[in-house]
Amino acid sequence: MNEFDKITPETYEKMNEEFVEEGTMVRIEVPTQEQIDKWKQWKVPDMHKRTTEPPDMVQDMWDAIGGRPSK
Repeated sequence: MNEFDKITPETYEKMNEEFVEEGTMVRIEVPTQEQIDKWKQWKVPDMHKRTTEPPDMVQDMWDAIGGRPSK
């Protein structure tokens, strides 16, 4: 079991208690265990899919100076 699996509504309640003790003006809405379980199972199919191709910055620098030198 990792830290991700230990998240419960009590986790949020303890965080809110710490915020009160520290005087932090932030409060977190405490979800139900069902909401937490649903969030843990949620996956976006294209979560790690690139939306744009990264530029070839080395080639761009060579192009800016007129191309690669001849060997």
